Amino acid sequence: MPGLDVAWVGMNVPVIDTGGRPWVWEVVTPTQYNASIRMQEDPMVLPVAHDTVVAEVRHRDHSGPIMRMQVPVTHAPEAISLPAEPACPWSVHLETGWTIQALGSAAQCWIDRESPGTARLQTPEPPLPAHQRYQLHPAIDIESSAFDRLLTLDPDDAATVTSLLSLVHDALTPYR
Repeated sequence: MPGLDVAWVGMNVPVIDTGGRPWVWEVVTPTQYNASIRMQEDPMVLPVAHDTVVAEVRHRDHSGPIMRMQVPVTHAPEAISLPAEPACPWSVHLETGWTIQALGSAAQCWIDRESPGTARLQTPEPPLPAHQRYQLHPAIDIESSAFDRLLTLDPDDAATVTSLLSLVHDALTPYR
C-alpha cells in the first residue's frame, strides 16, 4: 500500500510492511521489546515503560473490586509492602499500565521518526471539575462516583477502604 496523505492531521503515513496484519501499533514494555528480535524489527511496536499503578481494593465476599485507584509513577515498582492481617477479608491487587500521556508521547516519537514534519498528537487531560471530585487524603482526590460508592459501604468498611487506598498511595511515594 503506498503512503497515504491524511489531510485532517496534515501528515503523510509512510509505506510500512505490516506483514498482512492491521495497521495498528502494538504497545509493549521495554523489557518485552528488548527480549524479542521480532518486536525490535517491527516498526509498529512501541516500547513504552509503565507509568501508572492501578490499585484494586477487594473484599473476599465480593466478586469484583470495591474500589480502584490509579496512581501515576515515574517508574513502576515490582511490589510494594503493606501491613496486613492474616484474617482480614480485605486485599489490595496492583497492576501496572500506561497513561494516555505515555502512549501519546511514544506515538509522537514514532510519528517524528517515521514521518517527520509538523504533525502533533494532542493528549489532553482535562481537569475534573470541582463538583465532581472529593478529597480523600491530602494528596488524593476521587471522583464523585467513587465517593458515592464509598457511601454505600458500611462505615467501618468505608474507613478500611479509605485507609487501604491511603496506604497504597503513601507506599508509592518513592516511585513518583
